[in-house]
Amino acid sequence: MKDFLTTDEEQSVVEAIRQAETRTSGEIRVVITSRWVLRPERHAARLFAKLGMVRTEGRNGALITLFTRRRRFVILGDSGLNAVVDPRYWERMAGDMTRHLREGRKVEALTTAIRTLSETMAAHWPPDPERNPDELPNDIHRE
Repeated sequence: MKDFLTTDEEQSVVEAIRQAETRTSGEIRVVITSRWVLRPERHAARLFAKLGMVRTEGRNGALITLFTRRRRFVILGDSGLNAVVDPRYWERMAGDMTRHLREGRKVEALTTAIRTLSETMAAHWPPDPERNPDELPNDIHRE
């Protein structure tokens, strides 16, 4: 699994998260798992809770989970984010990620999704460092 992203690629993704979160009070996390998971959506939902995504003040977090052994991914948004986007938003984002991943552009898949999430979040939840500082780590969680 460590081979999925090089150290430099991982740093590019972490920097994209850091930059994205300067424009919004929303939180974005990325998980890369090499576990074989029968139900990726269910596992991603568990990770969403485990990583504290449901405890953000604005309920405006998003989690991108990559299942490397299954060659799948799941993008989840919290209730606040889901309230302001339509289901086609997630479908478009998944389509963009799929296209990049099929072309072998893992970093672009992640950073494009992170930028898209950031733009959406910024439109609804501008940054407010006094009330809502960076609530969650920006690093990539691995399992």
